[in-house]
Amino acid sequence: MQVLTRILAAVVWLLVAVLVALGGAGVVAAMNHVPGTAARAELTWAADEAAKAKLNEATDRLEALSNEVERLGSAAREALAAVSTGDPSRVTDAISAGTDQLAAVAVARAALEAAIADVPAVGPGNEMRISAEVQDRYDGLAITPELTSDLDDDWTLFTGRALDAVNLNALLSRHDEETAAAAQQGGQEKYRRALALLDVSDATITQMEAVRDRLAKTVDVGVLNEWIDRNAGYDAALRNLYEVLIEADGAVTNEVREAFEGEQAARRRLPGDTRPIVVIMADVAQGGLNQAVISIEETAASLSDALVIQRQLQEDVEIALPDS
Repeated sequence: MQVLTRILAAVVWLLVAVLVALGGAGVVAAMNHVPGTAARAELTWAADEAAKAKLNEATDRLEALSNEVERLGSAAREALAAVSTGDPSRVTDAISAGTDQLAAVAVARAALEAAIADVPAVGPGNEMRISAEVQDRYDGLAITPELTSDLDDDWTLFTGRALDAVNLNALLSRHDEETAAAAQQGGQEKYRRALALLDVSDATITQMEAVRDRLAKTVDVGVLNEWIDRNAGYDAALRNLYEVLIEADGAVTNEVREAFEGEQAARRRLPGDTRPIVVIMADVAQGGLNQAVISIEETAASLSDALVIQRQLQEDVEIALPDS
């Protein structure tokens, strides 16, 4: 009987020990539910709610920035189309509108940066105060303003190339008019006046060469080079003819005949219509201008993708960390 009693006592003490051990394990497990995890969401609830509200505001600011960059892309495409048509007033208007839009982008970016800076209780060292879900959302949002960091350079490149294109188009037309005016004076035997007008044509050629050199960094200038060479060659042949005629003082000498033949040969090398100019302007539009527009469009796409992610994270956080 005593043996049975001792056995029962041992069993009871074993059961008590097991219960105590299980209870202790439960206490330990409960204590392991540290702030910043869903197991003890109530410990970060207040900080999460404050951060969530500010993150929602910042996400709205990101959407506003995304919209402004998309509008900048539209202005760039409009200016690109204007360059292709060679319409200087249309290009100027589009550039002006795009420059205003770039300022709107800067304002929207500043608003986004301010909203992000206003999010409380986030960053290194706050793991015990805020949930991982909210911190992850903040981390993704914090990098979005930098997506627009290259827009100023993109727009500066674009406007510079677009204005060069407009200037080039004007120079091409002006040169034809100046050389035609010189030839008209020469046809009236006003050779010295014709030479003075050819000086003006030469200056225009020099301006075109400067524009060409800038465009050559991003544009195929092969057709433009050919146009410049042929027109400069004709100007030189015309100049030589008038100088020889002045020297001959009305006599028809061998030098006059050679100079006249040289002028005729150079004339035959001139373009017969405006098709080369159309090709030149198309080359300009497809060069650095295209690259700048593509870069702006890529920025707009990156912002749009970031916005989609933030809206999804916003929904996910609301599910994981409800208000009550």
